[in-house]
Amino acid sequence: MNPADLDSFCHAITQQGKTLGQHKTALQEIAGAIQKLSASLTQIQDQLSLLAIHSPPVSPISPAVSDAVSFREPKVPTPDKYEGDLGRCRSFLMQCGLVFDLQPHSYATDKARIAFVIELLCGRALEWASAVWERQETCMASYQEFTGEMRRLFDHPVRGKDAAKRLFTLRQGARSVADFMIEFRTLSVESGWNEESLQAAFYQGLSEQLKDELISYPEPSDLDSLVTLSIRVDNRVRERRRQKQWGPSNQSATRLPFGSGSEPERIDRYSPHGISGGVLPPDPEPMQVGRHRLTKEERQRRRETNSCLYCGSSGHYISACPQRSLNCPAR
Repeated sequence: MNPADLDSFCHAITQQGKTLGQHKTALQEIAGAIQKLSASLTQIQDQLSLLAIHSPPVSPISPAVSDAVSFREPKVPTPDKYEGDLGRCRSFLMQCGLVFDLQPHSYATDKARIAFVIELLCGRALEWASAVWERQETCMASYQEFTGEMRRLFDHPVRGKDAAKRLFTLRQGARSVADFMIEFRTLSVESGWNEESLQAAFYQGLSEQLKDELISYPEPSDLDSLVTLSIRVDNRVRERRRQKQWGPSNQSATRLPFGSGSEPERIDRYSPHGISGGVLPPDPEPMQVGRHRLTKEERQRRRETNSCLYCGSSGHYISACPQRSLNCPAR
């Protein structure tokens, strides 16, 4: 072998040995660093375990807080202003209470609720609130006390015996059963009457014509059934009357008032004050022989009270009036 090649080979082996020694040293240093890191991780885990044992448990986020952040209160229409009308105070405060129930975060304090109510006052109600505010009365510190004082001053609806008296004398008159029922229901809540008494009072208040129509139906067993039946029959009767009045083959009859040159007066054939199935003869104006005719107001009053248009008495209509048969005998 060439001596020069042998020297080169020996030099290369020497360099390779040095390189392997350097790699071994680096691997040993890396292994030492890994051991130190492992020891540090073990120490950190031990410390976290000790903290978990000695520290109180972390409470989760309250649902109420979470809802308060993410929940948006609904928009509620603002109640109409209140002027201090007696009897409307309760409904006004009820509307304000609905706003507070649906927007509890906006009106969480008594002060906010009192301010909201005062903003909706006007007239004499606002004058009262202004006087109470200026004197800083004790009721201004509590919404319950403020509304209690307001109720004592303005809340005077018809209740108890007064409601019972009005309910006893309440009559349908010329209005529909639906309109009559609204006032009846309102008074019945305040009267304290039982179911049977209310049913009897409702039937008593119906018009005589409607009572005649209800005869052909089975007697209702309760108040709700009576109200439903009365409304249905009343609507059918009123619709039939409109058909008779405006139908092409059932036009209303006409006649001229006795002894006058005025325009013809329309007499509905279906009207209980007229003669069924015919045209009224040219008789003198009811109970006004030799005198002036009935005024429009008197005629309307007799119709609303179901009184005879001829003599003004109740219990019969002009078609069966005994006074009319005496003064105007059949020809």
